[in-house]
Amino acid sequence: MNSRVGAAGASTAATVAAALVLIVVTTAQRRYERAFAFRMAVTTAAYIAAVTPPPPPPPPPRRPRAGPRGRRQPPAPQPPPAPTALSSAARSYDLPSLLTQARALRTLPGWSSDVEVYFGTAPLVDATAPPLSPDDLPHLAAGGRWRNGVALVPLKDRDGQEVVGAVAVLPRPAPHGPLPGGFGFVFPAAILAVGAAATIAFREHSLRRGGYVGAALLLALAGYLDVRAAARQSMDRWLVDTRRLLQEAATRLPPPRTRVAITDLVSMVRGGEIVAGEPGESAPRRVRIDGELRAVVAVLIGSGRWIELRSVPAEAEAPTWLILLVPCALLGPMAIGALRWAERTPARSRRETTLAWILLAPAALHLMIFTIGPAIYAVYLATLADFRALVRDPLTWNSFVTSGAYALYVPISVALALGAALAVHRYKRKGSSLYRAAFLLPYVCSVVAVALLWQAIYRAGSLGLGRPDWLSNPNTALLAVMLVSIWVHVGGQMLVFLAGLDAIPPAYFDAALVDGAGAWSRFRRVTLPLLRPVTWFVFLTGMISALQMVTLVFVLTQGGPFPLHVTDVVVHRIYRTAFGPQAVGMASALALMLAVVLLVFRWPQLALLRRQVRHA
Repeated sequence: MNSRVGAAGASTAATVAAALVLIVVTTAQRRYERAFAFRMAVTTAAYIAAVTPPPPPPPPPRRPRAGPRGRRQPPAPQPPPAPTALSSAARSYDLPSLLTQARALRTLPGWSSDVEVYFGTAPLVDATAPPLSPDDLPHLAAGGRWRNGVALVPLKDRDGQEVVGAVAVLPRPAPHGPLPGGFGFVFPAAILAVGAAATIAFREHSLRRGGYVGAALLLALAGYLDVRAAARQSMDRWLVDTRRLLQEAATRLPPPRTRVAITDLVSMVRGGEIVAGEPGESAPRRVRIDGELRAVVAVLIGSGRWIELRSVPAEAEAPTWLILLVPCALLGPMAIGALRWAERTPARSRRETTLAWILLAPAALHLMIFTIGPAIYAVYLATLADFRALVRDPLTWNSFVTSGAYALYVPISVALALGAALAVHRYKRKGSSLYRAAFLLPYVCSVVAVALLWQAIYRAGSLGLGRPDWLSNPNTALLAVMLVSIWVHVGGQMLVFLAGLDAIPPAYFDAALVDGAGAWSRFRRVTLPLLRPVTWFVFLTGMISALQMVTLVFVLTQGGPFPLHVTDVVVHRIYRTAFGPQAVGMASALALMLAVVLLVFRWPQLALLRRQVRHA
């Protein structure tokens, strides 16, 4: 590369890529700091509202004074005061108690949040802090906002209706890595990547050997580890600070000689849950509960009384940042490869290739964002799932068995499609195009529309046989769905067989006629062997489609009849798992198991297609 691409070009490309990765990591870290600030502000506002008592009742009104001749003078009418946030706050909270609770926050042991509480627009914790503007409180009625580097959330009255103040949390940047200054793994990885790029500037084939590509991937991995550490740290800080608030509330909420109820503490936690627990470690930890990963910390709320504070870990969404980290890190190798290619490619070919890549870029970007990226993320989620619980679940195996039983319609539909194709191909008369269109119409129609049509047919008496609805009978529900699938797919499969029949040279049939072969012999010895690749293609495609079917089941039976789950196929089980009471990780693991099964049919299908391409 010494004569083709200079060291400056390689170093510049690597530096830009490393800088982009550092920017992504810094953005992610600040995002998690903001998320912590908002969540801590919401929790603090709930704590203030729970532990601050209402104001004492007003004194009774004075008796009106007597006027001349013993008559009492009626009080002079006073105009009603205009309602303000300060007056609403005074009616909701006792100001001395609110001031005490607000200033006590900074004295809590282990408290790491920088909090300010506003009574109306006036600050309580730091009297020298600037007050809120009168326009801030109306804006907070719609929710929290980010203002001047501070997370600002509303403090509402005791009924939760009117905004009477605010709680502000200033995020304190914390070190996210083991290196001095808070640097994590990404900083030394960036230096390594730039050094590798400068090294390959003096070596001709070092990029092909993957040295710098490996350094770039290491840079992306280091950035991901730093992002994950920032997400985990934000969750741990919220757990620790919320624990301190729960412990403080447990001593202030109940009347004397009364134990605090767990239900009184639940309202303080937003986005988490509180359950009765046992003595545990003081540091936050990650545990699996019913197959789902949770961030957990033990909280002591009284003598021998423990609860557990649980929440979904913030680091569970950290892999989504790989969608930005990996392309940014690989920008350096791609730029150096482009420079090399430009050096050794003629100008005309370079323009044509560049134009081709420009035209392909939108499709490639779409494929990367909406197909490859989500697939990689699903595999990652599957690795976090509890495969043991998934395997032990009887509904998992029931769905695979149901999908296998449902796929048995494929040989029947293939046979019917082959017969229909032979009939249409043999009698090429006027109107044969109409027959083809009639067979193909169910295949090209909306699956939902077809399912609704057959649902009405079944409910009207199951094809006019006067029997009960087949879809509600556990013995016939799956057969009813299979019958709909046969009706839908025969037309499309017939069209493929017709294309295969048209590709057979007529000379083969003429030679068979000369030899005296009958119709059955011609079909068995000429047509069927020559259609074998087409038949295998139709069969494998049908099996793959059957194992991925979900629309018919979703519209016709929703996986029932229950509780037997007679038609609960695998893809429907994945849907119910992902959007039901369980987690997306379990659904991703189930989808990964289905992908392994689909590979059994996909591999020979690809091999068949490659063979057809070679013989074309």
